[in-house]
Amino acid sequence: MQAVRAFLGKEEITLKTTPAGIEQLQIGNKVKIPTDENGRMLIHYHGPENSFAAYSVVDILNNKVPADAFRNKIVLVGTQAKGIGDIRTTPYGPSFPGVEIRANIIQNLIDDDFIQRPEWMNIYDLLIILAPGFALSYALPKIGVRKGAIVISLLIISYLGLTVFMFTSHKIWLNMIYPTLLMIVLFMFTNMYHYFTVETEKRQIKGAFQQYVPTTVVDEIIENVGKLQLGGEKRELTVLFSDVRGFTSLSETLLPEDLVKLLNTCLTKMTEQVFNNNGTLDKYIGDAIMAVYGAPVQRDDHAVLACRTALDMMQELTSLQKTWVKQGLPSIDIGIGINTGPMIVGNMGSETRLDYTVIGDAVNLESRIECLNKVYGTHILISEFTYNQVKTEFPHIREIDNTVVRGRREPVGIYEIMLREHYVELDWIDQFHRVYHLFQAGDIDDAETLFEAILRKVDDPVSRYYVDRCKREDVIDIG
Repeated sequence: MQAVRAFLGKEEITLKTTPAGIEQLQIGNKVKIPTDENGRMLIHYHGPENSFAAYSVVDILNNKVPADAFRNKIVLVGTQAKGIGDIRTTPYGPSFPGVEIRANIIQNLIDDDFIQRPEWMNIYDLLIILAPGFALSYALPKIGVRKGAIVISLLIISYLGLTVFMFTSHKIWLNMIYPTLLMIVLFMFTNMYHYFTVETEKRQIKGAFQQYVPTTVVDEIIENVGKLQLGGEKRELTVLFSDVRGFTSLSETLLPEDLVKLLNTCLTKMTEQVFNNNGTLDKYIGDAIMAVYGAPVQRDDHAVLACRTALDMMQELTSLQKTWVKQGLPSIDIGIGINTGPMIVGNMGSETRLDYTVIGDAVNLESRIECLNKVYGTHILISEFTYNQVKTEFPHIREIDNTVVRGRREPVGIYEIMLREHYVELDWIDQFHRVYHLFQAGDIDDAETLFEAILRKVDDPVSRYYVDRCKREDVIDIG
């Protein structure tokens, strides 16, 4: 300070104090040095080591330095050699010459170029720690690990950007360490708590629910616990109903434990096909399976997924039947009905026990359609509403009736998804379509003759049904 006072030609140095300590040092009327209560100022470094001109004493003594190099300059005499000891740690590194630190201080005093740390910064430090601390403590447990990491990263980057901006533009030094460290520590402890509590609960829920619905559905339920509340919504979905045929006769020929084992094997394999095609297991009804497609995870291809499930079920059943024959066990056969339409989906039940299910006329129609498999001798039947959405996806679909099922006044078109492996060839399908439309037009006699011709060519259960129906010469109400 004395060197600067002499350099500037000032006469006095003023010290201002308050009961809390030193407030300010002043050189003359021009240079006002902001200090803390202990009289310390923040150094504004002009650059790394050797930012100021330096000359060797040997060169000066040997007259190798121009005389005007020191004219109108403040000259500091000091050491720069690392081994002598006047080495200090600065923001530019751990080995900064002490004499050059003083050069930076003197340049700050001459240029009136100071880093500011106003008195209100203590209050700011407290607020910048408490406010985000409380906010993050509340928000982090609710938004999860991934979103929390993104939020913390954005906050840290934003705060670091603010500190750099305030430093470079206004020479105001904001505390960088404590706020960023607080955010990192809060994130770590929140995630530890989240892992040992919430994540543990999620794993338990996931383990339990995976027995009923696919993993994708479980993940959505876990992320949106609000879905596990009473209530529903109206949506267009597809429902599949699969029922075991001949269960009563099986129960009379097998021991109870063998029957249960056989049935569980069948239901397990059929349920796997539901999950493989992103279906939701609605419930088991005795030996029947009810599955929903398009809920709770909404999908536009729900009808196609249901039909693929039906075909996969029949393929899996064929494999099981071969195994049962080898084991000397009776075979199980199934019938599948599929319908698409508007229905109410959601959690039904009481406040203490919920059942995620679907209800509505479209659901009732689906179970009626499945029952018609016994009438026509088919395995997979779909409604006209499902057919309209899947007709371009599956090549072997045929219309087999337009009938009024129990519980409905309007007739419904019934279609069969044919199993290619059940027939030697399918070149007779076009002939079946012509004869079927002939029957629907009321030409019973000709239709009977042509249906019998199909039967002589191929063992088609639907053609056999129509031959018997033609013999009765009337159209019965089925369902």
